[in-house]
Amino acid sequence: MLDKLTPREKVLVYVVGTIVPISLVAVVGLWFINSLSQNDIDRAAIAKKISDEEYKMAIAKKADRRRAYYESISLPADIEAASNNYLAWVKGLVRDDLKLRLKMLTPNDSTPLKVGTKIVGERKSYTLAMDGTLNDLTQFLSYFYRVDLLHRINSLKITPQNETVGSKKKIRNGILSIVAKIEVLSLTSSMTDAGFIEDLKRELEIESEWSEELDSIASTVVRRDIFGPPNNEPTVTARPSRSYTSMKDVTVSLSAKDADDEDLLKFEFVSCDKPIENVKIVAEDGARSGKLVIPGQKAGSYNFVVKVLDNGFPAKWTEETVRVVFKDEEPKVVKPVEKPAPAFLNAKETRITAIVRDRLGDWEVWVNVRTTGERFKLKQGESFELDKKEWFVDEIRSDEAVFRVENSQLTVGPSEVFFSAEKTPLEPVTEEVLKQSPESESKSSDSDKKGVS
Repeated sequence: MLDKLTPREKVLVYVVGTIVPISLVAVVGLWFINSLSQNDIDRAAIAKKISDEEYKMAIAKKADRRRAYYESISLPADIEAASNNYLAWVKGLVRDDLKLRLKMLTPNDSTPLKVGTKIVGERKSYTLAMDGTLNDLTQFLSYFYRVDLLHRINSLKITPQNETVGSKKKIRNGILSIVAKIEVLSLTSSMTDAGFIEDLKRELEIESEWSEELDSIASTVVRRDIFGPPNNEPTVTARPSRSYTSMKDVTVSLSAKDADDEDLLKFEFVSCDKPIENVKIVAEDGARSGKLVIPGQKAGSYNFVVKVLDNGFPAKWTEETVRVVFKDEEPKVVKPVEKPAPAFLNAKETRITAIVRDRLGDWEVWVNVRTTGERFKLKQGESFELDKKEWFVDEIRSDEAVFRVENSQLTVGPSEVFFSAEKTPLEPVTEEVLKQSPESESKSSDSDKKGVS
């Protein structure tokens, strides 16, 4: 058959016979490849759809578990009937358990809770007013949110109370006026029974580490009291002696002050300009006094930095530099015993200026103390004071006079000074002599004369 074809036709037949099979193979191959790719795309789409459905199922299961959890902690479906029990629980928590001053707890009308057009529950609100400290408020919030119940605090208003001191000055007394808006939910599918309040009480009675954690949190909150005055800075003073003996231990008293009476203070040793071992501060925890104990050192000056820190918020501190001077012990110097001043100093310049008779014929001695300018005119038995001693005139003669001072007798002439006059010790005077003394005789004679008269 090919023999009848012309060469040109033969070439055409060969070309067509070659191209057509190749084209068919190419088309079939492309179709097969496209089919495989489409299958992969379809499988991926099916896998994604399965994953999405599984995710939706997981979300649905999670939502179902969450719904079941909400149903278990919801108030009973009849919220109006359960409201009285809830009010009783809140009153007991505030007034009996936490000892706060309850001023008001009133319920408001309930409102429906809708999802779309479907009612799924009821929402009821309460207004709570009470008085307490910041620590009381912290504990109330902890107890309130610790129980598993569909309730929350929508708003909280805190007002610090003031009291008048003096004429017009107002200060905060630490009591807060607290007003809280509480909201409670009741689901229509609730599984809670009427005894849910007893379950809440049992939850709060369970002892655990939570109570210790609550105490720690409450103490931290109280120290950060935003309603109180700012934390004051403590002060520390040290009064060391001017100097200490070298190589002997030294104790310096430390005294701290803080305007915040409730702050606990702590002493710390910061630094020293010269390295000294075993330097320490002895003070009880929270005390406001202590002692800086310094081991004995060589002679020299030493500076110590002491810090006092309070536990307020924010914590504040003050540093004080204590300067201690050690000196070598000085040798003891024996002071010479001072000799007493010579007696009768004024007597050195005391002389008799004259011995004369008066108009009645009685002898009279004139004495002149040049150092003091004093002049005395004395008769027998009279006296005068010289060098803090009493001088008595025992006898007056024409050329001399006899004086008695303490237990001595001096005979002084007009040309002599009292200091250089010769002293004659006197014997002790007995009672008989005293009875026979001229003074006693003169007294007796005087009395006799009075009696005669």
